[in-house]
Amino acid sequence: MKSKTIYFVAGEASADNHGAALMRSLRELDVYLDFIGRGGPQMRAIAGGQFKNWIDDAAVLGLWEVIRKYGYFRVQFHETLNEVQESKPDAVVLIDYPGFNLRLAHAVRKRSPRQKIIYYISPQVWAWNRGRIKEMARSLDVMLCIFPFEADLYNKSGLR
Repeated sequence: MKSKTIYFVAGEASADNHGAALMRSLRELDVYLDFIGRGGPQMRAIAGGQFKNWIDDAAVLGLWEVIRKYGYFRVQFHETLNEVQESKPDAVVLIDYPGFNLRLAHAVRKRSPRQKIIYYISPQVWAWNRGRIKEMARSLDVMLCIFPFEADLYNKSGLR
């Protein structure tokens, strides 16, 4: 029996917490799942050696810090995109971190149209830009929400 592989991307400590909890829950359902990708120490502790702990460098606050580290993020983006393409995971799970992960979802979809892409912990589009939901629906297969009202919002847009 071939094990399934899930590629995760989390870019800050809270996403590492949520990602580790999700990994533990998934492992309870299937002990043979393989987890690869990028996150923090909690996710790496579950996933093992193929998982990159990049939280200390990836977590930024404010526009100036993002601009200052633009070169770093550009390299990480392309490395992540290549890792997804090379590893051919059964699914990609993007956790929060919308500035990076929504762009990544779009790029993965463009390169690999059949790749399953799951977003966990919705960006607050309901607060700052509902128009992005249709754009997100083109790149994502499923949105896993933490607030009950978010599910209705996404379902109405056609994003499960």
